[in-house]
Amino acid sequence: MRKWAFLYSAAAIAVIGCGGSGNGSSHAVGGGGGVKSNVGIVVRLSTLSTTPPGAIEVAYLTGQGRAPGDLTAVVQRLLFTDSYGEVTNPLSPLTNCVLSGYQNNVVHLDVNFSTQAPGVPSRIFTNFLLDFLQFDEETDQPVQGDYTVLNEPVGFPKSYPAIVRVFPGRTTSLPVFIDDSMFSVDASNPLLVDYNESQFLLANGATSATPMQGFISDYISFNLNKVPAGSVPTLIPTATGVPAAPAVRVFFSGDVYAVSSAASGGPNFEALTLNPTQPIGGNLGPAGVLTGPGGTLPHAGTYSLIALNPTDITQTAHIIALQGIWREHSTVLVSPNGAGLGAGSYVVTFPSSSDNNMQEMVAFNQDGTTTSTGVPNITNLYFGFIDMDALTFNLYPVIDIMTGATAGGLDGTIGQMLTKQGTVTQAPDMVHSGAYSFNTSDGSASAAAAAGLKNGTFYVFRL
Repeated sequence: MRKWAFLYSAAAIAVIGCGGSGNGSSHAVGGGGGVKSNVGIVVRLSTLSTTPPGAIEVAYLTGQGRAPGDLTAVVQRLLFTDSYGEVTNPLSPLTNCVLSGYQNNVVHLDVNFSTQAPGVPSRIFTNFLLDFLQFDEETDQPVQGDYTVLNEPVGFPKSYPAIVRVFPGRTTSLPVFIDDSMFSVDASNPLLVDYNESQFLLANGATSATPMQGFISDYISFNLNKVPAGSVPTLIPTATGVPAAPAVRVFFSGDVYAVSSAASGGPNFEALTLNPTQPIGGNLGPAGVLTGPGGTLPHAGTYSLIALNPTDITQTAHIIALQGIWREHSTVLVSPNGAGLGAGSYVVTFPSSSDNNMQEMVAFNQDGTTTSTGVPNITNLYFGFIDMDALTFNLYPVIDIMTGATAGGLDGTIGQMLTKQGTVTQAPDMVHSGAYSFNTSDGSASAAAAAGLKNGTFYVFRL
């Protein structure tokens, strides 16, 4: 699991450019609400009339075996501070992190945008507070499973450099690696816990040069139901049991790509890394619709990324290394009147956790047919990047997403960009829509037309 933070950080870095305000705070705007108001595509992440909170999920990833004498770190409080104030979770339940056992312990924190930072596009937190309520030392006296309560080490809580950006209505995950090489019972004082900071820094970075890196962990799923079989990527077999099979979904977050070979259930999910031969395998849980007295409401699906258990000498047992949610594109990308998008060609961009000029870009066509659950069928999909400083974009056929190939790429330029209120802007973190067109000089325009893609307006996936 230690390589996970590196892989995700590397994936995030891949879409980070330079330029743009990128601070989520220098361009305050009024308004709020759970939808994006530009004509064409509306981003719907909430039914609230005010701006919904974002979320930070700190995943405490622990490591190694289990026996009497092992320590359990008990976490309750998270606390992050930015220029708009402090966000914390004083009523959070206790979370027990067994330092010697491979576990994924998630602690959730809502980040307010309605009162503490109304109208800003994102909030960025630059420090992580390592804090524990107590430590429990497991004993076998008088019975197995008893424990002794110890205080956290002298000098705690401790603050470490981090980059954790949060968007309204979305989820940012921060992996934190802790294990029994970092915390131990003092040999001369059995009621004192010692802290080996060098081991923590080795596992987490957590320095000004290599801050702890959060990443956007909620995905938007696009089906490949009507994409021709020869244009669909194939998953790569993993050590955790994901088989080679054609993808039926692709996922975008702004930071990381993923693919799945089934609608849900079983080992069929892969988060992609900078190494095309080393995706991270996992399972996909279903999304669906909740029905109640007020009508129906789509609910998110879940994904779990799986790793081999290092303590299992047979290398057959698995552990959950990370979890998150995903949403159907048709539930969050709707028309201004709230209805689903009809048949046509659409382009959406996804800000990264840097919220700067470089964003993921997805262009897709859908026809007038739907699945049995009412999800529009996509007939063609391209992915790539947009550079809002250079005013250019590059798109590639979805089959290239596994290999990073550039065959069949399409290039184009960006025209006027608009804020949520419809005013012209050049600040990337304020852009909600903009004009785009494919280049004619290199043949991109004719190739795009043959693929059913048209010049028009792109829409940014932000509230």
